[in-house]
Amino acid sequence: MRELPSRVEAADELREQAASCRRLALGARTSSGSEALRTVARQFDSDAERIDPVAVSVASDASGEADGAALVRVRLALQHQMRNGFGIGRR
Repeated sequence: MRELPSRVEAADELREQAASCRRLALGARTSSGSEALRTVARQFDSDAERIDPVAVSVASDASGEADGAALVRVRLALQHQMRNGFGIGRR
């Protein structure tokens, strides 16, 4: 039986799905299709934020929404810093 993912893993997966929806929205044939995909992306991001908030700002895509892949990269970089004793704000 497969283990349940951690909160961080679940949120990161939702952010990846949101980023995928935004990429698909760029190639949608109709504006309503594009908007529907962006709406789904916002819902994935909202769910991810509720599960595991990320308190960092990242670059936004053309629509002004945070890129899920960028959020994952930022989280991994912060985890790497913390493991190596380079905490933010430490002197």
